[in-house]
Amino acid sequence: MRLALSRNGAHRTIVAVVVALGLTACGSVDPLLESGAARGAAATTSAESEPAERPAAAVTPVADTLLGWITTTDPLSIDPAAVDALATPELTGELAPIGGLLGPIAQIQQSAPITVTDRVDEGPESTVTLRTGRGTAVTLRLAAEGGRLAGIQALPDSPDVGTFDDVDAALLALGARTSFTVSRVDAGRCTTVHDLNSGETLPLASVAKLYVLGAVARAIDAGTLTWDEPLTVTDARKSAPSGQLQLAPEGTVVTVREAADAMIAISDNTATDLLIDRVGRAAVEAEVAATGSSDVAALTPFLTTREFFLLGWGRPDGRAQWRDASTAERRQILAGIVDRTIDSNPVDPATADLDYVGIATRPATGDGIGWYASGSDLCAALASLSVGPQNDVVRQILAQNPGGQFDPTRWTYAGYKNGNAPGEVAGAWLLTDTAGQDWVISTQLASDTPIGPLDNAYAFELVTRSSAFL
Repeated sequence: MRLALSRNGAHRTIVAVVVALGLTACGSVDPLLESGAARGAAATTSAESEPAERPAAAVTPVADTLLGWITTTDPLSIDPAAVDALATPELTGELAPIGGLLGPIAQIQQSAPITVTDRVDEGPESTVTLRTGRGTAVTLRLAAEGGRLAGIQALPDSPDVGTFDDVDAALLALGARTSFTVSRVDAGRCTTVHDLNSGETLPLASVAKLYVLGAVARAIDAGTLTWDEPLTVTDARKSAPSGQLQLAPEGTVVTVREAADAMIAISDNTATDLLIDRVGRAAVEAEVAATGSSDVAALTPFLTTREFFLLGWGRPDGRAQWRDASTAERRQILAGIVDRTIDSNPVDPATADLDYVGIATRPATGDGIGWYASGSDLCAALASLSVGPQNDVVRQILAQNPGGQFDPTRWTYAGYKNGNAPGEVAGAWLLTDTAGQDWVISTQLASDTPIGPLDNAYAFELVTRSSAFL
């Protein structure tokens, strides 16, 4: 999920945007969890300090102010000007891609209610232990300089896990519907070696983009598409963040390969929709079936990301109409919103095409809006990509972002895609060991209430650690 800053004249409010589809701030790009580039941290920056020149507990008033904002039950009451004034210019510059200091504050708040369980202030530095509303312990480190905040880092405290069962227990403690599946892959087929609810159909969020990648690769293999074919960005078809292409000028041209890279590496939603428009919805639905999905109906009709946002948080939204509609009726609903657009960089969130605050606070899973599959189906999708059409290029695309750190003495390859939306977290890893054996690890969490970035990072840290058990 991305949290961000919106400007409207002299006023700004904290605007939360989707974690798994990766809504980012209006006008900024935050690859934090959606890309996995900084998995595990709400925001990180550091400052050089000189303790000998600082009075004892110089950080205390700065930490008091920041913790007041982090733990408030009314985030919209925070004065953005005061937040700006608290940070040093250097820190503000480093945090500019996520909206300045408001970015990490808002990201931490998405795991609310946040409570402080311990705190040690020493000179210019403070170490604070927080607990999220889902019980995740988090270490927050702060640094002060000249009476202002010069550094901030928030990292979940993952417990020691030595077995798959340990991971199961830690994931289930988050209080969400959960799957965790580990499989060996041979010739494109999965054999499960660990199973926690692998057969339960749960949300995928942006992990569904694996099916789009498969459909693109199949079209290229068939000769109806090429990796260097140009695609044109239009305002009428732009989606909401995450990504960058939603901010590109009308008429911007990218190649199919560039769009596929962006779709996987930074989960660019507009790039995804360009690819779906090019190959056709039917081709993506056919790809779902080709992977051997156990529940093709759960991904039919296959939504574009733009449709996902318009149905779930558009003004008006389409939840009630979509909820009980048949597949044929849902196709008619989609035909009815084909001309609706999204202003992906609104000046005023109150009048935007999407309810950006609602995107962070109102999960759409209960209304059936989104993409759904089981842990077993996720393995089948990655296994299919690993040996399917254009698999050499596909593996390169998946490996741009490994989604974690893996022991290089044991693993020669890591491919990854994750997804985050309010109340939804999903991640899937394709790993190859030094013997050339492929493995797939996946996890999904679903809840009727939002799952914050810190809880998301905690879950992914646990799951990637399980690679040591193989």
